[in-house]
Amino acid sequence: MWKRRVFFLSIVLSGLWPGAGILRATAGEIRYRVRIAGVEDRDLRRELENVSVMKALADRPPISELQLRRRARRDPPLFEQVLRNHGFYRPKVETSIDLERRRPRVRYEVDPGPIYRLRTVTLVSSDPAVTMPLAEEIGLEPGREAVASQILAGNDEIVRILRTRGHAFARVDSHEVVVVHRAEAVDVRFEVDPGERYRFGETTFEGLERVREPFVRNKLPWETGAPFDGRELVLARRRLAAADLFGSVRLETGDTPEEGDLLPVTVKLSERRHRSVTVGVGYGNDEGWRTRAGWEHRNLWEQGERLSFDYAVSEIGRGGALAFKRPDFRRVDQDLHLSLQQEVEDTRAFRSDKFGALARVDRLSGDDRIYGLGLGMRYSSVRDAEDSREFNLVYIPLTMEQDRSDDPLDPRGGARLSLGLAPYWDTLDPEIFFIKPRFSLAGYFTLSHSNELDWAGRVTMASILGEARKKIPADERYYAGGGGSIRGYPFQTVGPIEDGSPTGGRSLFLLSQELRWRWSETMGMVAFLDGGAVTEEAWFDPTVDDFRWGTGLGFRYFTPVGPLRFDVAVPVNRRQGIDDPWQFYISLGQAF
Repeated sequence: MWKRRVFFLSIVLSGLWPGAGILRATAGEIRYRVRIAGVEDRDLRRELENVSVMKALADRPPISELQLRRRARRDPPLFEQVLRNHGFYRPKVETSIDLERRRPRVRYEVDPGPIYRLRTVTLVSSDPAVTMPLAEEIGLEPGREAVASQILAGNDEIVRILRTRGHAFARVDSHEVVVVHRAEAVDVRFEVDPGERYRFGETTFEGLERVREPFVRNKLPWETGAPFDGRELVLARRRLAAADLFGSVRLETGDTPEEGDLLPVTVKLSERRHRSVTVGVGYGNDEGWRTRAGWEHRNLWEQGERLSFDYAVSEIGRGGALAFKRPDFRRVDQDLHLSLQQEVEDTRAFRSDKFGALARVDRLSGDDRIYGLGLGMRYSSVRDAEDSREFNLVYIPLTMEQDRSDDPLDPRGGARLSLGLAPYWDTLDPEIFFIKPRFSLAGYFTLSHSNELDWAGRVTMASILGEARKKIPADERYYAGGGGSIRGYPFQTVGPIEDGSPTGGRSLFLLSQELRWRWSETMGMVAFLDGGAVTEEAWFDPTVDDFRWGTGLGFRYFTPVGPLRFDVAVPVNRRQGIDDPWQFYISLGQAF
């Protein structure tokens, strides 16, 4: 009973005492605004917003001024910790609350202060005979900003470098960070235990069922007795994963050497299914409905040989391809590709019935660069608006592909580069000779990790050198327009047109940009702008009048195998009698 009386008395006093406003509950919830001022760096400000308690609890407003002030006091220590992590070791954060506004505002005035820099970086080894990495090698050279995450990453870099020098069990026992405020500097000291140096011992395999051990062993870049190097374990894991035969790949070293300094390695593998069937459906105003079906065997003779068959049908054509891949052809980083193709195309520009064969060797250089050299033949019967002719082309494709993107179907970072050059000869008319160079570059950049906002861009240039347009087969000329090039324009209609039919050209230039927003685990949107032109000249003229732009919006539904895209596009500079008011496309995977 006495507790109720005290509580009642406190409420009465809080209503009479002028200074008790801070204790007085407001009528309803206090919905407030938060502003963080004084930080110019956008990424740093976003990081402060992400750790802010006031921001996180904004949808759960306090019911009194006291609760509001208590909550506001929780943010400054968190801000100071973030700033120290970025090298600002003398930050100041002042908090002010304006209750006179209709919607109260909590303002944090942040003064990061001077950024401290590394003064000394010392690596001390428990074994004086072992040479430690230099500060520059671990990314902590004196004079650099003393960012906490980079100092912590130095631990991993020390271990990684020592593992490349044979110290398989190297470790950093401790690291000490001393902040010298008077000098606005930081001294760092690492205590390192490098351990013994080892050599590769016997390698054993676990989990192999239908894949032969010699094929897997050939992927290992080391031999028994070679000096231990941690980078070679990473390379072996990458090679085995790229074989597309295993669901999981793990490489483990023994805790103790077998004899002397030989360290055993165990490769633990889990095989995935080696056969698969694929079916796909798409739609676009230009090509109508498209269906595709395929079958693939990725371990034909138990050494990673791949045999596949693919067939597609649309309203403008049909065709199939039979392909074979022999991995590790004559060397571990080289693959042999053999293929047969048959295709019929019936478009507004031409009708083509062709059959081709291609043999190509691809060689991996580094981690992500592939060079290709091949020999191909293509027989075709082509009819366009001008005449009907037969061609038997022999060509030698030279290619270079480099993929540094982070995902094959839905990249958010990195870049893709593609270069190609192919000379063509017509054996039915030896006077016909032309060369097709091609360049394509796509880039991806994350604008906001928290809001899942990305930018993607692509530029493509191609040319045909050596012959006039009329001598070049119509199905080898360049065309633009449609879901794969300039969205918003009918298929193949961007470029020269005679009597209402596209004739194709000798130069191609394409530009595309997309702003991609993913608002949930499965949903997203895209705003895009495509542009480009096709000309009769061999080299593109940037001032060409028939440069076309298309723009629109797209919807993305993210599935385990990639995003399903629905794009609606309109032509910016629409041509009467040629272009429709809009175009619609459905497909799997991002546009590029």
